[in-house]
Amino acid sequence: MVKRASGAPSWRHCKSVAEAAHLVDVGIILGWKEGRHLTATFKEDDQVAVIRYMVNRLCERSEIRLSQEIIVESLLVWLANASSESMIAVMLEELFSNPRCEVTCKSIMEVVFSAEYADKDHSLEIYNLSVVLVCELGFAIQAYDRQFPGQLKGVRQLLDRVATYLLSASNSSSDAVRLSLIHYFGETEQGVIDKVYFNRLMSRFGHTVLDHLFAMLFRKKVEAVALQFLLENMPFILEADHHTQVIVHESVKFYALKNPDRFGLFLTALAERIEGMPEDRVKLCRRALLLQFAALFRVVSEVNVRDLGRDIVIAMGHLKGDPTFVQVVRELEGDPHLRPQFREMVQKLLHAASANLDPADLVVLKNVRRGRKPTLARTGEMGTISQVSFLSQAAG
Repeated sequence: MVKRASGAPSWRHCKSVAEAAHLVDVGIILGWKEGRHLTATFKEDDQVAVIRYMVNRLCERSEIRLSQEIIVESLLVWLANASSESMIAVMLEELFSNPRCEVTCKSIMEVVFSAEYADKDHSLEIYNLSVVLVCELGFAIQAYDRQFPGQLKGVRQLLDRVATYLLSASNSSSDAVRLSLIHYFGETEQGVIDKVYFNRLMSRFGHTVLDHLFAMLFRKKVEAVALQFLLENMPFILEADHHTQVIVHESVKFYALKNPDRFGLFLTALAERIEGMPEDRVKLCRRALLLQFAALFRVVSEVNVRDLGRDIVIAMGHLKGDPTFVQVVRELEGDPHLRPQFREMVQKLLHAASANLDPADLVVLKNVRRGRKPTLARTGEMGTISQVSFLSQAAG
């Protein structure tokens, strides 16, 4: 993108929406320092007005590349410093209410993935937000088409372009980018057998992402957000191909044996999450999780971690609604390598499922530890964008 001209009007002394509008009109790029100051001093209503103005000017000038670059970078800098999902929602709302929405969507994607930002010191933060913004753009296109079918032309082409641009970002080592892509393609390809984009992402960096997320489950300051992201996105991961399931098994095995008490809590929370999902959304992931539990149980039996074995059996009980539940559990029961006490746990699970009992009431170990039970911290429902921002900063 172009550099700010020396001696030109500046955002530094901007104090009102009218002054901000003038700077947009004359083509002055908002710098990071100025963006941080303005988002801290402008009232929320004024910030909304500035964002709406930028979007309208972007739509008017969607065929003028230089103006596009200036406005898009200024918009990204403002949104990045505002750190507010509501401001991104405002931007999308204004965009989709404009008659030139389709052509502007195309121009935004062309700019964000080909531009060289004027602010080199903060180019990574701007780029990370640009990926987040395109993900949200893709979600918004789908939502708009569902609500107003046929009004937005070329929806399929727009979504294909979103996917192409986002896949080009998958080479990035940024945690924010990777988490955003996992969520976007997981959501958009949910229920699809042949997950072209999602499987490719998991093959490329799935192991690293899971390692980071599972590691953060054991850090007090971030465990609640890591738990929320995992619970919301593991169903997508469990639907993926065989290679992804191998990645999941290796990661789960490592962290389960490293910290069995707390990871057992996660496994139960995940099973409860999937148990509570609508039936049409759990067909693929529920069976995959059942098989993951069975594979992990065999490992846990081998190393004789009985408390973790009990947690796995209890978690499996939440998946008894799966049509293959009895088959999978009976195969597990018949495994000749299971230790006797672990086989007994599986038998009790089968009995509990057939009698519609709670496995936790039957699968009781003799050496139950006394004292306070460990728990996983929970957070209020944080939006995906906020989760990604928080977790990427924590990982860094």
